[in-house]
Amino acid sequence: MSVSRDTGEARVPDTPGIPADPETPAELRERIDRTRRELGDTIEELAAKADVKALAQRKASGAVRAGRRNAVPLAVAGGAVLALAVAAVVLRRRQAPRP
Repeated sequence: MSVSRDTGEARVPDTPGIPADPETPAELRERIDRTRRELGDTIEELAAKADVKALAQRKASGAVRAGRRNAVPLAVAGGAVLALAVAAVVLRRRQAPRP
């Protein structure tokens, strides 16, 4: 709440769709109900952001999907690395002196 400097009276901030100064108990109840709904929505959003386990599962499933989409290029790259490793071992053995 903000305080008016000239009168010293408290003012309620404007909320769209709800009168600034409720004149009836029904208007006040409506403002309270709306505030409760908004607070509940905010708490649900914060809880979703704070759910580390669910966030980790979403990221892991995204990584799995990305791996499946790129399975062939990954297999080709892995095969190339393996072939180079085998070639290096074979060449080293041919160049090593025999006793």
